[in-house]
Amino acid sequence: MYFLERGFQWSKSLTTYEEATEAFNKQQRQPGQAELHAPEGVDESVSEEVYDNDSVYAYSDTFIDLRTPNDEKRGVITIFLGWIYGFLIYAFVGTITISIDYISMNHGYYDNLPLTATDYFFLTLFPVLWLAVLGVFLKYTLRYIRLESFTARRIIIRFNRITRKVYLLRPKHLGGIRIMDWDKTEVLIDKNMSELEGTGGFVVLVWDKGDGMDLQGMPTDNLEVTFVGKPTHNASELLAFWEYIRRYMEDGPAAAPAPKKLISKFPWPWLSLKAAWGLDTRFLRHRVLWVFVLANLLMLPAILIHATGHWLSLLLCYEPRFPRAIEDAGR
Repeated sequence: MYFLERGFQWSKSLTTYEEATEAFNKQQRQPGQAELHAPEGVDESVSEEVYDNDSVYAYSDTFIDLRTPNDEKRGVITIFLGWIYGFLIYAFVGTITISIDYISMNHGYYDNLPLTATDYFFLTLFPVLWLAVLGVFLKYTLRYIRLESFTARRIIIRFNRITRKVYLLRPKHLGGIRIMDWDKTEVLIDKNMSELEGTGGFVVLVWDKGDGMDLQGMPTDNLEVTFVGKPTHNASELLAFWEYIRRYMEDGPAAAPAPKKLISKFPWPWLSLKAAWGLDTRFLRHRVLWVFVLANLLMLPAILIHATGHWLSLLLCYEPRFPRAIEDAGR
């Protein structure tokens, strides 16, 4: 699930801030390469409409909490590695149970001959081998399963209009909690993009070194990036979503009203099925697009397996919470 965040943290480990800045300053736009027409800061409006993009966890007069793009992309790793873990654990438990039975009886299952030294050796060896295989497998795959299990259930981006801060609630291995300055926010959106270019898009926010701090008050020592919102269907939705965030922070709740429905944080199994199904119900309004419904029905077994893995990954994660200092900020 956290592919974008993990990828960015990995990229930061490849080079220092100074090296990355120098390379960026020397970089020149190649012939034919499209120029990015980004907004000039958070003061510039990019749309006449506002749209919450079904991406709001919490809404108040003080702050809004928003989701990240890849919340639905989870479950496949959990169900695949979980099956392997289950098999290895089953093999270990099975062999150790058999070994204990044989050793306690001091003779074989089909005969009454006493166990020899060789029998004791193999009865001890097989459980140890299965346990060693499980340990090695966990060592080299735990980093991958932590992309969607045994970690925070979600990343939350909080925009507090009173403190004029953006709070990033992330696990430690994905950058940890950060408190970033709203006024120094750079948004990577092309305000002149075509409708097609906005398909599957999301808001990308960037802060330079020193534009925020951690919980201990130490300034950030590198770039910080966060990805906000559910992937959009077109450029109009993407620009209107950023305008929703911008107006909430700049103009207040009246300019960006609360959504009709907030996103549920509880791991209901039918929400996992909906995420794995991945079918936009707006297709049902156009008969020509009903072919996608048929295609999903044909893939129903795979969808159910994915939904099971999605739900299990949610159950194996903890619900993240902001520290008390951030919860009380601006109240």
